[in-house]
Amino acid sequence: MMKAILTVLRDLQQSLAQTGLQLHVTQAQTITEIKQKMAPCGASALPELLLFGMTSKDAACIDDLLLLAGKNPQLQTVLLVRREAQAQIAYRCRKYQIYVLPLPLRTQILTEMLRMCLTMRNRLMEKEEELQRMRKKTNEMSITTKAKCLLIQKRKMTEEQAHHYLEKKAMDEGLTKREVAVGIINMYS
Repeated sequence: MMKAILTVLRDLQQSLAQTGLQLHVTQAQTITEIKQKMAPCGASALPELLLFGMTSKDAACIDDLLLLAGKNPQLQTVLLVRREAQAQIAYRCRKYQIYVLPLPLRTQILTEMLRMCLTMRNRLMEKEEELQRMRKKTNEMSITTKAKCLLIQKRKMTEEQAHHYLEKKAMDEGLTKREVAVGIINMYS
């Protein structure tokens, strides 16, 4: 089965490479190896996909996989388990990005599942980037609003005058509005 899985991953890598995306595959046989290979990864080097075939000996490592998934929410994990254990393991993994598939498994189903996992990961990463941009923008608005309030209180300006003052000072000094706002906050606080 592992030979078939590696073939599917190789084919998937080739098809993704044609679209400009890359899939980095790291092999590991045990949960200990998985942890060791993920430990040195920085945030930018995290693997996209973890494909793990659980044997009856590995049943005790489900807690380790859940912990790993909890620490790395962008990691898409596919667990291949015996058909008898699928329902129980799937129930334990329901809150994480862990997909539990029963063995034996058709390669077409595995291929589509891997594609789906990678698509989901890409969407999650896009949403995370969008969220970071929105947080930054909200933070900037909060700081400029606080600076405007201080200008209104301390210099008796109107909101429009305070806004114009921030923009003009930023333009005159070659700074961002945020930098000017921080300077005003520091001066009056």
